[in-house]
Amino acid sequence: MLKIYYICAVDLSNFDAQRTHILEVISEMQTLGNDVMLLLPRFQSTIENFPFNICPINVLLKSSKLKFVEYEIRLFFVLLWRCLRNRPDVLFTRKGFLTIAPGIIGKILRIKTVLEVNGIVADEVKSAFGLPDVAVAIFEKIERWNCRISDKIIAVTDGLKSMISGRFSVDKSRIIVISNGVNIHRFHPNGRLTGTGIRLGFVGNLVNWAGVEILVRSLPLIRQHFQNVELLIVGDGQERRDLENLVQSQNVQSQVTFAGKVAPQEVPDFINQCDICYVPAIAGRNSKIGGSSLKLYEYLACGKPVIVSDIPGLDMVRTHQLGRVVPPGDVAALASATIDLLRNPDELRTIATRARAIAEEQFTWTQTTKKILEVCAKKG
Repeated sequence: MLKIYYICAVDLSNFDAQRTHILEVISEMQTLGNDVMLLLPRFQSTIENFPFNICPINVLLKSSKLKFVEYEIRLFFVLLWRCLRNRPDVLFTRKGFLTIAPGIIGKILRIKTVLEVNGIVADEVKSAFGLPDVAVAIFEKIERWNCRISDKIIAVTDGLKSMISGRFSVDKSRIIVISNGVNIHRFHPNGRLTGTGIRLGFVGNLVNWAGVEILVRSLPLIRQHFQNVELLIVGDGQERRDLENLVQSQNVQSQVTFAGKVAPQEVPDFINQCDICYVPAIAGRNSKIGGSSLKLYEYLACGKPVIVSDIPGLDMVRTHQLGRVVPPGDVAALASATIDLLRNPDELRTIATRARAIAEEQFTWTQTTKKILEVCAKKG
């Protein structure tokens, strides 16, 4: 059994992929017999009850851009005190904007540190917030230092491993690739394939690199062959207004439903309303980092045929014949792949069975967490 302090800089009141990943991994860590405590920022007056130990750290600058700086300062002293009082075996950190305190404390007290990396923060803050180059450079230096002082790094894709190694001068032997997973008990087949009409679906954040625009633009082309097609978009984000305007300009507003952000327990029901699901990620950021898409694993667990962009990390769709793979950003190719699948209902049903089996065999959170624990337990 390992005593693990799991540290994050995530507001878990937001029902998003970060929350899913953190809660699923901690739950599996405990189920597998480990003693886990989650240290996290507290931005609300009340905090949710979780089925594991937590140490919420109050943040006063709740709506300020400096709230994570305040959290980092408070985290350092709280974590140091807890480590001195009740020493853990491992400090496991989900890397956020800063989250350098665990690495520093690990070095001081000689506690093993494992850093989980899901993206390059410097690139993400530049893209999402338009920060000046000076601020981005500071984030990059902090990120480099954080990676270099950690004993082990877990990257969710091979592309991210290569980027961390090359950009931050980290020996590749210290970086282990472990992909995301899916809760196959919550996500399972439950309906359609197909009933009345045809429903295509996307679930996830509405950000520019997700490529939902490409999916919307493909809809008129698909409807030239299948007029009873509808598109369901589940999720929210900075691109939603632009997507709604695009739907209007394409004159498909009666065929597109924006469900918005939904509660986690509702996501499987929305996926199961669809006949084909999509990961239409664009190139650029995705081609460099690669994909380890939570939504892809959730689609597969629900037995859904998928159409994905041809980027690193999503090649399992081609390898296991789970749908179609198309060039990123290619509206015509996405439409053609959809039409091809819809013309082959027997193939859709075969893929549905295969997709569920692959999810059970290869992509459960239990399997993912066991790999994480091997990294945490290994000496050196």
